[in-house]
Amino acid sequence: MPRMGLNRQAVVNAAIQLIEDRGYKNFSMRELAERLQIKTASLYNHIESIDALYAEIGCYVISKLKDMLILGIGDKKRDEAVGALADAYYSFAKAHPELYRIFMDLPVINDNFWFNAAGDIVNLIIRVLSEYRLDEEQKMHLQRVLRSIIQGFIVQEDVGCLNHFPVDVSESFHIAVDCFLSGLHNMEKN
Repeated sequence: MPRMGLNRQAVVNAAIQLIEDRGYKNFSMRELAERLQIKTASLYNHIESIDALYAEIGCYVISKLKDMLILGIGDKKRDEAVGALADAYYSFAKAHPELYRIFMDLPVINDNFWFNAAGDIVNLIIRVLSEYRLDEEQKMHLQRVLRSIIQGFIVQEDVGCLNHFPVDVSESFHIAVDCFLSGLHNMEKN
């Protein structure tokens, strides 16, 4: 019998908080049950499996990331929109590193879920790139390139690979985005 007041959303919310507090790799259903003051087996009255829980958390992360990107882009166009999108994406990952790890692990957790959920982020990037004179194939390539630049900086900084020189990492990030924009301008059709 489910505990009064405890429901699926409360379990997901507690898992999100636990992951942000203790880390994605340290998360366990046992610790979640302890936090909720229930038996581990009782969690399964509210959530089918740990994969289902991760999928729910993934939905939350994608929704929050999408909201942050939309807010960052606002009514900006072209280069200003690309820069704002890149900054918002990078800022989200830095503000929520443990949740971002779940977002990046979604293909491992559930390929079908990832394909559908990631589409929201990809489509938003393609919408920003639609301000440029590019064909559909170029937009698909360029959204991959932009996401790879952002992800590359997130991962490299996270593991300490960008600490070797006394220059600001965020300045390097902005240089990379400027290089992306320069290449994008060269691809634009007249």
